[in-house]
Amino acid sequence: MSENQSNMAGEISDEDYEYILCWKIENYDYCWQKCGEKVSSPIFTLTSMENTKWSLSLYPAGDTNENYIAFYLHREKEDKGPKSVGINFFLEILGSNGSVLVKTTPFKNSFVNSDDWRWSKLVERTRVLNLEKNRFLPLNTLTVRCKIQWWENRSQERLQMYAKTVIDFEKMSFIWAIDKFSCLKIDEKIPFEMKSTSEEVVMSFGLILCEGQHSDDLIFIDIQCFIKKYKYFLFKVFLMDDTGKNTESKEQEFWYNAHLKNKMLNLRLTKTELMEKKSFYLKDDTLSLHCECVFPTGISFEGIISTKIELTLPQTESIDLRSVPIINTSGKQSDDASSLKEDFKALYTEGTLIDIILCTKSKTFPAHSAVLCARSPVFKAALTNDMKMIKESVDTIDMDADTVRRMLSYMYTDSVEDLQWESALRLYEAANKYEILSLRKKCSDFLENNLSLTNACDALVLADRHQDHDFKMIVQTYIIDRDRCVFSSEEFKKLMKKNSELAAETMHKVWQK
Repeated sequence: MSENQSNMAGEISDEDYEYILCWKIENYDYCWQKCGEKVSSPIFTLTSMENTKWSLSLYPAGDTNENYIAFYLHREKEDKGPKSVGINFFLEILGSNGSVLVKTTPFKNSFVNSDDWRWSKLVERTRVLNLEKNRFLPLNTLTVRCKIQWWENRSQERLQMYAKTVIDFEKMSFIWAIDKFSCLKIDEKIPFEMKSTSEEVVMSFGLILCEGQHSDDLIFIDIQCFIKKYKYFLFKVFLMDDTGKNTESKEQEFWYNAHLKNKMLNLRLTKTELMEKKSFYLKDDTLSLHCECVFPTGISFEGIISTKIELTLPQTESIDLRSVPIINTSGKQSDDASSLKEDFKALYTEGTLIDIILCTKSKTFPAHSAVLCARSPVFKAALTNDMKMIKESVDTIDMDADTVRRMLSYMYTDSVEDLQWESALRLYEAANKYEILSLRKKCSDFLENNLSLTNACDALVLADRHQDHDFKMIVQTYIIDRDRCVFSSEEFKKLMKKNSELAAETMHKVWQK
């Protein structure tokens, strides 16, 4: 159903909408869908609206018109809600600071299962991808928000649900230097090949000078891709100045076609223009191009990352916290530290008032931003840097799920359990990254107590890399006391090859002794 098939909603304040669906699409620039193809958000279940299920769909190249980005609001085929649900709703696209860049007219409509509402011409593609890209795609992320109000059973709660979809990609880049550019002639082709690590040619390029309508020498790049597993790629080329800095750029999408393997990109530059600015662009008569090929590989993450519930009591009502009795659910009063730890552990395991999600490649972990800020100055700086921005998730994709779980457990309970050598190494790295110094000390203590001839070199490299001088001295003392055994080991031989300076420093301490 289109926006023209139902009446507009009456004058309703934005604050009256009880359900807010917010969806972020990361790496939006690399959406590979053609016109008529979509990316769907995770399904939102509105439990307080009789468990109806909804989703948003994005058509990056339009549903019927490739010049526009289209969005759909969809009621799922099967849910436990009533046969028909009447709602008021509208859609917004947000900028980096939460500002509204595009807002649709509010509409009202009844939805049965599988019903859609579409905005086929929500915003021009060129506006999002080119003209106002910095506003629409901060950090290459598009943020869309849908607000819904149910016609019946108005709730005194506002439910906000946040979802994220991450588009994964591979990138290949190279610097292409075209020597003796001033001598380039019409129809002359300057070739370049991009090879894999096995020296197989994966892409070939050719810079060609063509005669234009007004006798201008237009510059084109002929592109041929031999990687058949990719149906689509984005080619970007940047013109570099005499200092090596990227200046003007041009990009174009290419779809693999077995019958038309060669693609042509018009740089919209002429040889005459470049020769007029040769002191700026043609250092030593060399044209330097920074080229990038980006191949989308699919969706690496999609899911609902947080849910927030806010009370929407009338403004005339208020609660005097001084009159609210304090309830001791344990049946006894205690200021014992163990009780505090148990309370915080319960706060975490029960998920009470969760307001942030830590995302790894394989798993997400709900948490409380206040606890993260209290325990880590790095989290505090990241989450309070811009109070206007909604911080609903933090990417920790450089850490495995087990390490994040252990780190969070310590932040809530001040204790670590079941440490092994490898897990202690990884947890030490995490503690150092987020400046949780007490956790780093616990990990180094564990490593110190479990040093052996086969792992001492690993501990030494760890301490040196993170400039943990106390721990480094302990490990070096351990090695010095067993110098002949350690220095003759395979581990130390590897250390001499990979970090000769650290190995020499340690051996010198033996000599000093």
